[in-house]
Amino acid sequence: MRSTIAAALRLAVSALIIALILARVSLRDVTARAASGMPLYLVGALALALLSIVLVAMRWRLLAGLLGVPMSIGLAVRALFLAVFGGQLLPSAVGTDVVRGWLLTRKTNGIPRVAASLMADRLIALFAACLLLLLSNRAIAQVFPAYAAFVAPVAVLASGALLFAFLAGVRRMGVAGGAGFRASALLSALGIALLVQGAAVVVAALVATAYRLDGSLGLWISVIPLAVILSAIPISVNGWGVREATIVVLAQKLGIAPADALLVSVTIGLLNVLASLPGAIVMLRRKD
Repeated sequence: MRSTIAAALRLAVSALIIALILARVSLRDVTARAASGMPLYLVGALALALLSIVLVAMRWRLLAGLLGVPMSIGLAVRALFLAVFGGQLLPSAVGTDVVRGWLLTRKTNGIPRVAASLMADRLIALFAACLLLLLSNRAIAQVFPAYAAFVAPVAVLASGALLFAFLAGVRRMGVAGGAGFRASALLSALGIALLVQGAAVVVAALVATAYRLDGSLGLWISVIPLAVILSAIPISVNGWGVREATIVVLAQKLGIAPADALLVSVTIGLLNVLASLPGAIVMLRRKD
């Protein structure tokens, strides 16, 4: 009963936010812009979204290995696609973590280590997103005047300290694998995390270009990192509504009309849904 109520509340949050946005934009403008889209750019954005899922799988596998959880790249990729597919109706990143964690624990006995690998993966992704926040001060600084001088540096320091404290804690508790944490492996995981966050910016730029909007990376790096962070908060259905509101508010500060920003955001969401469809194949092929 509680899970049903929680799901209904998340759905209500997503629906309410989107309804508020739609009340302030012209659907005619949205559909007119959508009709002029150039499919080639959208295909490129979809390919990059698919690649991002594979990169996240590689990052998770690397961190899981440091924690003593052996995982083949094939299992990691299958688990990620299944998790992203199942997470379409679940609360953002939390939903995908539940699905991939459940699948991995069926293959191993180390439930604490699996949980630690999921937490490490999320924290390093958060740290990478916060690093990009340092570069995304054009739009956010107009919304929050103290952003560049205070919010962005504090976000980086706080997320970095949280990641360091977590890694130090699991090492003290003996959760880490026999080899312990290697700096080179952690830096590799961080590098992959930065690639994934950067790919999200490029996806937005490609989508904007597809609709003949400003597709400059300088614009979208000022919008997407904060949208990624906020949409991961488990208060909506897979970030729907929260992502749209963030992108509309920030992009408008940089000259993108609300209707156009909404179209870009919804398209990103739909591309994420399409990119998750290989997870349906994984689910249908499961034998256990």
